[in-house]
Amino acid sequence: MDSPDEKFDVLICGSGSAGLCAGVWLSRFGINYKIVERRDGPLKIGQADGVQTRTVEIFDSFGIAETLLKESYHVLEIAFWSPAEGLDAEKGIRRARYAADKETEISHQPHVILNQAKLNELMIGELAKGGAELPIEYGCEVKGLQVDAEGAGDADAYPVKVDIVKDGVAKAYRAKYVLVFAPLRPFLVVISGF
Repeated sequence: MDSPDEKFDVLICGSGSAGLCAGVWLSRFGINYKIVERRDGPLKIGQADGVQTRTVEIFDSFGIAETLLKESYHVLEIAFWSPAEGLDAEKGIRRARYAADKETEISHQPHVILNQAKLNELMIGELAKGGAELPIEYGCEVKGLQVDAEGAGDADAYPVKVDIVKDGVAKAYRAKYVLVFAPLRPFLVVISGF
């Protein structure tokens, strides 16, 4: 378990897709960060499985778009449904028309569908490269966040304190910046730093 006074340049609260994506970017630039997550492990069942074209572009910049594109369902067209009429009324609805899913001017990448748990697994794989310890601490409930206004102007200070509870034990982390991708109730969500 980490010591209560451990410090990070960036502390990320939440290991969903946004938190993991931020972690991948930070790791690429060698920034000292940690992700804390309330769940006891990685996401097992997706909650949002659609992957927009711009997100595929981001995965391409990470070098993992090929895997994403191989394992996903490519959405090429969409169907519009309307109430069935006449003899088909008992069927409830009917396909009224089809349209292309996206305009090619938006992106060179396709709109795809992939289970969010698998998408997160790809990013966790990126974070695990190099053999370093995975920077995600599971089972952490964020209890509060405070900003030291006086220390916020000092580039060497860690003015944000995040209080968490893990396995019934309270501890705190210090950070220069905090990214919050999880609800903090009843606390005000603050994204801060100097």
